[in-house]
Amino acid sequence: MNPRKTEFVLTLIAGITGVIAGFTGIMGGGLMTAALSSSELTSEAGIYGSDVDAIVSASGIMVVVASFALIIGVVLFVFAFLIKKNAKVFGILTLILGVVGFFLVGLLWIVPGILAIIAGIMCLARKVPDFY
Repeated sequence: MNPRKTEFVLTLIAGITGVIAGFTGIMGGGLMTAALSSSELTSEAGIYGSDVDAIVSASGIMVVVASFALIIGVVLFVFAFLIKKNAKVFGILTLILGVVGFFLVGLLWIVPGILAIIAGIMCLARKVPDFY
């Protein structure tokens, strides 16, 4: 029996949903940048000049930030397999990455963030018997 199976599964799901959240943020920012770069669309919406430039640059920043969230999702996926080796260290790192993701992509990070925080707390709080 695997003593850290729950933490493994939670971190694995957090990593997979984190990758999905990162891709969603990248696609959303990219689509917004592409749509607002169209002069026909912005003139129909009544957005002109510096407003368009500000929104396009904010969309570009969203793509960059979502790329970091994608990287965090991949790292959480890798941490799922390393939790069995050293639960305390990777539990702390999982907990930190779960919190950092909220600052990057906000609401897109609800599911992976909560799962990563729960897995990190379980790694730190749960004592595994020595006979495993």
